[in-house]
Amino acid sequence: MRKNNMNAYIGALSRVLQGTEDEAGEMNTDFETLRKALDAGTVGDLSTDELAQIKAHFQAGTTSYVDKLNQLQKATAPVRILGKHKALVAAYRTYTEGCQAMTDSIDAAQQAVDQAAFDAAEKTQENAMGKVTAATQRIMMSVQ
Repeated sequence: MRKNNMNAYIGALSRVLQGTEDEAGEMNTDFETLRKALDAGTVGDLSTDELAQIKAHFQAGTTSYVDKLNQLQKATAPVRILGKHKALVAAYRTYTEGCQAMTDSIDAAQQAVDQAAFDAAEKTQENAMGKVTAATQRIMMSVQ
């Protein structure tokens, strides 16, 4: 019974992490478009339609991340890794919040991106994903 619980948990964790990686890959082109425009100071050259599409794509991805966060929260972690699981959930929550902040930094109607908010959100996402990775590694080491 105990082995099945760990296997079910690892399966759920794997699905969440793979889904996160897939979503991030799908959004990367839009992210690069914004990052280059921000770095070059050419956000105003992006059309309102293009910015609206990027924002909608980011929002869909963020919504998917919130679903994955809910899956993580509902996953039944074995007692021996409960602390590591809670650290993982907290880091993933911070990641999703950073994704929402990045999405919110885009104002398509004004053809603008709040660069300070975008940059802060990017940093939040990077730091949180580092913590997600570290927590996942600690969990996987506990399985062996």
